[in-house]
Amino acid sequence: MLASLQELLSHRHFDIDTASSGAEALSCLSDTRYDLVLLDLSLEDMDGQHVMDFINHHCIETDVIVISGNVQIDAAIGAMRRGAHDFLRKPFSQQDLLKTIDNVLTQRRLRQTNRDVAYRLELSERTYRYMVDTSPDLIYMVEPDGRFTFVNDRACQMLGYDRRELIGKHYSILVHEEDFARARYAFNERRSGDRASRDVELRMTRRSNATEMDTLDDASITVSLNAVGMHLEHMEPGRSKYIGTYGIARDITARKQAEAIILHQAYHDVLTNLPNRLLFKDRLGQAILQSRRNRTELATMFIDLDRFKQVNDTLGHDKGDELLLQVTARLKGCLRKGDTLARQGGDEFTVVLPDLHTRDDACVVADKFLECLNLPFDLGGKAVTISASIGIAVFPHDGETIDELMRRADVAMYTIKEHGKNGQAFYDAAMEQGDGP
Repeated sequence: MLASLQELLSHRHFDIDTASSGAEALSCLSDTRYDLVLLDLSLEDMDGQHVMDFINHHCIETDVIVISGNVQIDAAIGAMRRGAHDFLRKPFSQQDLLKTIDNVLTQRRLRQTNRDVAYRLELSERTYRYMVDTSPDLIYMVEPDGRFTFVNDRACQMLGYDRRELIGKHYSILVHEEDFARARYAFNERRSGDRASRDVELRMTRRSNATEMDTLDDASITVSLNAVGMHLEHMEPGRSKYIGTYGIARDITARKQAEAIILHQAYHDVLTNLPNRLLFKDRLGQAILQSRRNRTELATMFIDLDRFKQVNDTLGHDKGDELLLQVTARLKGCLRKGDTLARQGGDEFTVVLPDLHTRDDACVVADKFLECLNLPFDLGGKAVTISASIGIAVFPHDGETIDELMRRADVAMYTIKEHGKNGQAFYDAAMEQGDGP
């Protein structure tokens, strides 16, 4: 029978090994991987069920078809309990045997295909999770009601939360209160394609224990957010169901900080950190508009330090810079909160005094400037005394534009310079005719 089975199956292009005893069968099973075992329960040296016990004990992955002349039901039950795929009683037809073998091998191929698919899916999911969790960006999904269904590891690192604390929570717990309107627009995005949200900037709150660089603000980060609606295709053509929003947020805090520094440097003096000429003109322009609306006066001052060049030449530029810093502190101490002090360059300063009750208010401030600047300055243990020449132009009497007010305050300042320095004067048209203050 063993020889006839081998002859029959060899025509089906199977690779076949035969064993005439249980011991030989165990040896084959130990050395070779088989897809299928045709096993007779009545072997010369052992019961076929011992072979099945060996297969199970050593976790050998193979299918077993039991062939037996034993007609007792216990033999079939014992074989099936040990994992036999089928049980054929002798005598059996050739067709029954081939059909049973084909069924077993077909199911085996299907199981292997399913395992391969499951493995590829698992590998794909692992790859996806690795890519998502190691992404430098915050990646999330929210339900239609705005509750998180997924956040990646980067989100937890950026914001200092555990994933379990965010899943099921509304996105608003992460959004800075001043940015709720923009966040609502982005996190509730239903559109896809080119109409979806792009580069929406908003602030997200962080925990104080977030593991980010110490240079970042502990309270919040700024992100650039892209969001797209997720839709499930409906059974009816052209219809779909909105199931939530998918979004990616990139941390741009460092970039925003760099932009803020660059912008600050563009409009401020490097040494004194005062507004520079550009920012001063902008502030003066705003003050003029406000004065027009409120029908009030404002004063523009030009301040030039007397004897500053002598300090630079005798003590050096480092001491000159130190003197400018001390001058800045004294001048700022004489001003109101809404006033603007700026450095034009060198030893020249300008001032805007908005919302004056009378011109005399500007005169009072100028006198305070002169008084504080006449006090000695300590430059590395050396007492230095300077003074200042101050010119004042008043809106709208002396001019109604930025350039007019600045030029006429400058004219008034140079008039003081020409008449002994250390003083202050309002602009007068006679100054430009050479008649003096």
